[in-house]
Amino acid sequence: MHLRPAAVLLALGLTLAAVSGCAEQVKGQARADANAIQEAADPTTTSKKPPASTATSKPASPTTQKQGDVKIATKKKATGLETCGVLKTADIEAATGGKSSADGGCIHTTTGPSTVITQMVTVPDVADQEGEKKQIEIGGNTAWQVSASKEDCQVTVMLTDDPSAITPAFSVSVLAIEELDTCATALKLATEGFNRIPGA
Repeated sequence: MHLRPAAVLLALGLTLAAVSGCAEQVKGQARADANAIQEAADPTTTSKKPPASTATSKPASPTTQKQGDVKIATKKKATGLETCGVLKTADIEAATGGKSSADGGCIHTTTGPSTVITQMVTVPDVADQEGEKKQIEIGGNTAWQVSASKEDCQVTVMLTDDPSAITPAFSVSVLAIEELDTCATALKLATEGFNRIPGA
């Protein structure tokens, strides 16, 4: 009983970190960070103009190199989606076998087993995540499975390769407090969410 509040606090902390990271990337901070590293490597640069001109020619390269080429066999709608409403409570319960007290939203917690599931339409931040990374496919589209530990796994699938899309991916993260195959559960939920998102 004492484990559940701690687990929920841990999960909420992880989720807030993920959401704030997401917000930074949506604003373009992920690309700016790559260039900031380049600027930091050259401390003699005092003018902002040379790095800015370099940045405009290179933002796609680091992302492409880190995450590999994106394959899109099934183009999905990436705009106008409810950010956290792709999966419903019944989907979460069916995948985990647990009982969820959530009524939709970004975060679902279940009991029996105790899990925290996070879902969102987001930017693919796989390259910046720590853990064992594996490139897979869902519906013919590039996806990544990132396992930080046995208890924590995230699956992110690309919805589109349109460079103008602000949130071109759907991501599901599973954190289990009790015994559960987190990667299999995340893959099942990401696949279900991907299939539910309308085609473009």
